[in-house]
Amino acid sequence: MIRFVLLLFVFPLLSFGQEQTAKIILDKLSQKTSSYSSIEAHFTNVFYSEIAQVNESQKGIIYVKGNAFKLKTDDQLIISDGESTWIYLIEENEVNISDGNEDETLNPSSLFTIYENGYKYKYVSDDGKYHNINLFPTKNGPFSKVEMKIHKSKMEISSFTMIDKQGSQYTYVIDKFLTNKSFSEDFFKFSLTKYPGVDVIDLR
Repeated sequence: MIRFVLLLFVFPLLSFGQEQTAKIILDKLSQKTSSYSSIEAHFTNVFYSEIAQVNESQKGIIYVKGNAFKLKTDDQLIISDGESTWIYLIEENEVNISDGNEDETLNPSSLFTIYENGYKYKYVSDDGKYHNINLFPTKNGPFSKVEMKIHKSKMEISSFTMIDKQGSQYTYVIDKFLTNKSFSEDFFKFSLTKYPGVDVIDLR
């Protein structure tokens, strides 16, 4: 009986300690990430679904500077200058233009700050090279958990996996991470002249 009572006290303390440890690490990560004037990250995106029997991957590059970003993959190019967003579909030679970049699902900069809002967190383990932290959404949504791997000495996100309620996994592995690069004024704008015959759908 005494052992049972002790466990009732120990479990909440362990949970609190795991949350505090995770918060300290995530705060350090946030502070370092926000200190960069720009980010260029080369990544591998893997989608796995046992239900749909899908296991596929693609590579891409993300460029971020302030509210502006550019995301390049094999099949699309997404650019935002903070005021307008262009989504260019390569196969269709079609570009959709909309106002702003309010949709966080389209904003790749959120890959590096996903943990800052709307999540509880738990420190899972230290495997020597990485901190492993799990995030749990505080509001109902498509994902039930996010598993983060943070490089200890670099204090950078090495990978994270978003798991939906059906168990499907969306994993992003950072292959190369560069910071504080300079970009030209038109780097975060879509140039129609570079894509002859492009079909423009302006939703602004």
